[in-house]
Amino acid sequence: MNKNLATSLTTALFLVIGISGIMLFFKLFDMQVKQVHEILGLGFIAAVLCHLFYNWKSMRKYFSKKIFAATLIVTATVTGIFILNSGSGENPKMIVIQQVIKSPLKDSAKIFELTIEEACNKLKKLNIQIAENSSIGSIAKQNNESPFKIINILVSN
Repeated sequence: MNKNLATSLTTALFLVIGISGIMLFFKLFDMQVKQVHEILGLGFIAAVLCHLFYNWKSMRKYFSKKIFAATLIVTATVTGIFILNSGSGENPKMIVIQQVIKSPLKDSAKIFELTIEEACNKLKKLNIQIAENSSIGSIAKQNNESPFKIINILVSN
């Protein structure tokens, strides 16, 4: 890799990471964009390191400027504030998912707009064993399956 390739790669990945970050912020195509953003983010870090390596002489002079130090301090402070204020509580999505998995099937089925009979029929068609008053979690455990596979069966047509 040379200086031109490192700079070009850094620029291209910066654009993709920036655009995908904006898409994630506005919840546009979240599921499709999230993985691309994360994986290319790792590639971006590698490209930046290569860019630093090949441009070290000119960048070292830049790093000694007061504006760089001030920018670094402000960025680190804002980042720290966001991290500290993000809360240490549980992820609300995980709380809801856990409650659906733990609740009796008759209650969870309502979330999927199914009656208990419809839910049981869907599961029995695929030879999933169901004990009376069981939850999605206990059904999954009893059948050596993931709770998400059981949910997928319930939501499928």
